[in-house]
Amino acid sequence: MREYLEKNYLNQETTIKSWLLTMDHKRIGLMYLFAIMFFFTIAGFLALLMRLELLTPIGGDVLDRDTYNVFYTLHGAIMVFMFIIPSVPAAMGNLILPVMLGTKDVAFPRLNLASWYIYVVGSCIGIYSIVAGGVDTGWTFYTPYSSSTDTAVISMTFAVFVLGFSSIFTG
Repeated sequence: MREYLEKNYLNQETTIKSWLLTMDHKRIGLMYLFAIMFFFTIAGFLALLMRLELLTPIGGDVLDRDTYNVFYTLHGAIMVFMFIIPSVPAAMGNLILPVMLGTKDVAFPRLNLASWYIYVVGSCIGIYSIVAGGVDTGWTFYTPYSSSTDTAVISMTFAVFVLGFSSIFTG
């Protein structure tokens, strides 16, 4: 019965500060999981609006052409750079891998927490590109069109750059 009363990642301190400054890989994995699911929900909402636009053959009921292109780009960028790439190594790697290996924690817990903060900052910069004029070049940001458009391609490209550092720091 005593082993059930031990402190673990769920029954330690439960303040916001304890979660934001934790070094526990399981808590960091849960923070990644919640952040990834939040951005997945945003991408799903964008996909829903795009599908509603395609409901009628005429189009233009929900979104105009430029807004549709912006939503298409942001849906793809969010799904690739904020959901697919970080979901396996960051969320599942932090939650499951150290437990499967039998270790108490990851090798660099502070770097692990810093990578979550960098992920959140990069994701916020990417979401900011919606407010800064949107990006309508497609999620691949191919050069001929992305270099000649007046949209916020630079902020979205910088967000992808920051998200890349987060992935490198995660492992």
